[in-house]
Amino acid sequence: MRQLTTLMLLCSVTIPVSALAAGQSDDIAALRREMLEMRAQMQGQITDLKRELGKERAMRRKFELAQAHPTGTEPARNGHASRRSATQSQDISALRAGSKTPSRKGGQYSGSPKTELASASTRPDTGRVSDQGKASPRTPSEPSSSAPVQLASASPSHEGKPSNPQVGYDTQSIPPPDHGLNLSFADFKRATRTAETVDVGGIRIGFPAGRPTIASSDGLYAFSVGLVMHLDIGGFPSSGGSAEGQTGRFPKMNENARRLRLPLTWRYGNLLANLTPEWGSTVDGTAGLYEANIVYSGIHNSQFTVGYYQPRVTMQDSESSNGFILMERASISEVVRQIAAGDTRLSLGGRTHQNRWYLGAYLTGQTYGDRTNNPTVSDSQLGGLIRVAGRPVATKDVDLHVGVSSTMSFKRNQTSQGRVLSLSDRPETRLTNERLVSSGTLLNIGKVWAVGPELALRYDKALLQAEYYHIGVDRNDDARSTGPAPNLGFDGYYVAGSYTLFGQARRYSPKDAAFSAPAPKENFDFWNNQWGALEIVGRWSVMDFNSNIIKDTSATVTGGVRGGVQTVWSGGLNWYINRHFRMQLEYSHINATRSQTVGSVNSKGRSVNALGSRIQAAF
Repeated sequence: MRQLTTLMLLCSVTIPVSALAAGQSDDIAALRREMLEMRAQMQGQITDLKRELGKERAMRRKFELAQAHPTGTEPARNGHASRRSATQSQDISALRAGSKTPSRKGGQYSGSPKTELASASTRPDTGRVSDQGKASPRTPSEPSSSAPVQLASASPSHEGKPSNPQVGYDTQSIPPPDHGLNLSFADFKRATRTAETVDVGGIRIGFPAGRPTIASSDGLYAFSVGLVMHLDIGGFPSSGGSAEGQTGRFPKMNENARRLRLPLTWRYGNLLANLTPEWGSTVDGTAGLYEANIVYSGIHNSQFTVGYYQPRVTMQDSESSNGFILMERASISEVVRQIAAGDTRLSLGGRTHQNRWYLGAYLTGQTYGDRTNNPTVSDSQLGGLIRVAGRPVATKDVDLHVGVSSTMSFKRNQTSQGRVLSLSDRPETRLTNERLVSSGTLLNIGKVWAVGPELALRYDKALLQAEYYHIGVDRNDDARSTGPAPNLGFDGYYVAGSYTLFGQARRYSPKDAAFSAPAPKENFDFWNNQWGALEIVGRWSVMDFNSNIIKDTSATVTGGVRGGVQTVWSGGLNWYINRHFRMQLEYSHINATRSQTVGSVNSKGRSVNALGSRIQAAF
């Protein structure tokens, strides 16, 4: 009996324990199956979203290319692409945002793993990285496919639309400008979307236009600081004329900080204030000012400026100094600028453009510092300029530019000498302060004007451009009362060319009606055999300051000017290490006929050789 009781007790304990163990095993197996199913579904969702993300990037790239090279894309097709891209963006944003622990609803699993598929994407054309860690709110006026990061405008109805981006500040390749930013609000936001940005406490820090910028989250407020640094080193292997007793400072080795600028820009929407101090110059060592102006950019493809500014006249003057073909402009372009334009000129006016045409017009006054340089100024100069350009041919391989520039000084500064004029230029280098040709100082001046055509042709990687200008000088009645004082005329022209050996060739910039700098397809990296961009350049330039002269007769007898004729042959190489750094090497051969306006420096004619180099940084 005792054994039977023991056996019954053992059975009563063993059977429930076995049943419990079996039940627990079934539950664990069911949970494992559920987890495997959940994992499979999540992996499938991740794979699908990765595929959609790839499609969105490809579509965004096509959209940007379509904007850069408009070919009449069908509106309906664009609308379909935008709707599809918007849907994809919502799905991808949901995936990036992540969710907490997955939950089961109605047999389906909602949410996604707490993992970001991509916190940054690399642009295939530039290798630059843009932040995508967070999904930004989209404005109703902009398709989500236009850029990876969207800024919410505080007043989207007044934002406007971006300009033609064929060559703009958001190409991520050409050097930044050599002045304060004048982007419209829409262009600024587009440039911000394509630049590295990070959000810190409601403040966005990034590099739109390649320039360090702090902005509010909606982009309405912004402050940017840039850098323009051109350091020139070189000299004159031969200066000519020394054997004939002619003097002049043409050193074997010299240095000059050609430009040392710190462009500062404050923005509120489409209103900008630019202030750019200058520590470099034709001869360095004296701090000055390059610009101080206010810009309104709220009208599509237009900028209106008031203040100290560089109003652009001639095609070369419209190019950024960060992308000059050679170290300096051709002499005729530099001389024409002196009449009523040039750096730090008080200006009121604006410019506007479309893809095929450009128009700029400014009313101008004195140059910053005129009254300091000459305290006797009692009545300021008044002048103006207008530039019109067209682009009759614009294809992938060919660009044809035609235009005309005109400028006039209606009245010169009134000084103790009266209204005077003095035009000159150095031998297309700032490694010396000497001038070989000049108009001399002309007294009793009425009006001074210049007009001439522009022509440029790009074929694939080759660019050829030329300009010619005639300068007219009208004398007033006081001049004629003291002796022969005919009206004068000076002429100048140049032909320049470049060929991009490797890298992205120069491209046409509609907003400037000029050609931009080449751009590296790959930034310089010695260890990976990447070399940036390299171009070979050359120019033939002539500046003629002879007017109303007769052979073997003094100019004082005819009332003319024997200022000399300067001819410069130049050639060189430009190496763009990346967007922000460039190195230039240039050789020039200068011939100048005798001049009666520059003293003993060139009284018999001279032949000078110059070798120069430039190290450039631009942000």
